[in-house]
Amino acid sequence: MLFISQYHTAVIVALLTASCVQDQKISYETSLDPGGCLVEHVAVEPGVNQFHYDGLSPDGDKLAVGWDREGEESGLYLLDLTTGARTDIPMLNNGAVFSPDGNKLLNILPAENGKTDIVEYDLITGEMTFIAPHEEWEWLASYSSDGELILFNSYRTGASDIYTYRKSDGALKQWTEFDGYEAHAQFSSNDSKILFHRQEDRDDFNLFVIETETGDIAQLTDDATEESYASWSPDGNVIVFASDRNQDSGETDIYLMKSNGDDIRRLTDNAAKDSYPFFSPDGKYVYFHSYREPPGLYRIELDNTLACVKGAVEQGRR
Repeated sequence: MLFISQYHTAVIVALLTASCVQDQKISYETSLDPGGCLVEHVAVEPGVNQFHYDGLSPDGDKLAVGWDREGEESGLYLLDLTTGARTDIPMLNNGAVFSPDGNKLLNILPAENGKTDIVEYDLITGEMTFIAPHEEWEWLASYSSDGELILFNSYRTGASDIYTYRKSDGALKQWTEFDGYEAHAQFSSNDSKILFHRQEDRDDFNLFVIETETGDIAQLTDDATEESYASWSPDGNVIVFASDRNQDSGETDIYLMKSNGDDIRRLTDNAAKDSYPFFSPDGKYVYFHSYREPPGLYRIELDNTLACVKGAVEQGRR
């Protein structure tokens, strides 16, 4: 456990200050995706790579954004989606996930052997705790609905499999045994299912679901294309994911489908790669990372039928 006392007071003050600015509203620049959806530019900056990993706070007000500048500088900040205020989080520099109570972040740190370990950072106290550290690669961690279990993928048995770590007693459970690569595990809202992707060939990724009560694994997609980086809607009835199934460029776009794999619908249509999509807690937006110009983090607003909001752009703003 590492205690970062020299930083946590400043972080708390900055968070409280940003939350008190009620009358300041940010106006996001917008553009039209070639498929017609209106796209808001949430975190884009020339010369700076911005990235996330399902990084919205439980109330949907803040987004954890990792960044790096030409490989020379890197960091992590919390973006207030109402005011645009940024709060730097010390010592961390990758996409992060909020705990269900909003008080902690899951992230990764380089280990001494050059690989990565998972850490949990407490936004209130500044404490940083290593989660199930191991000499092999571990990353892409996420929480159960009560924050008691942490999902992650690890190479500790020689291949990248899906595990859970129980915080109360440190118990580990291995959910998959596959010779290849599996990652990006996400609990459904009631924790009855675990969604993840599996690389079955060089360019062939498919989506799978584990029934947590029985351990049974069901395959959701079986195209000889990439279907990956999937996340649940808040009610668990819809899945958003990345796929290159209809893209001549070979890069992925964002799609929606029912939780049983039916009714696949395309959301973006861009020659550049769109990936890491996830829903806002109210289901109103899909956030994603894109290499479109300018590269960075974007979101698309959905109506009550899960169709994207479309419309003309006036002077680059809504």
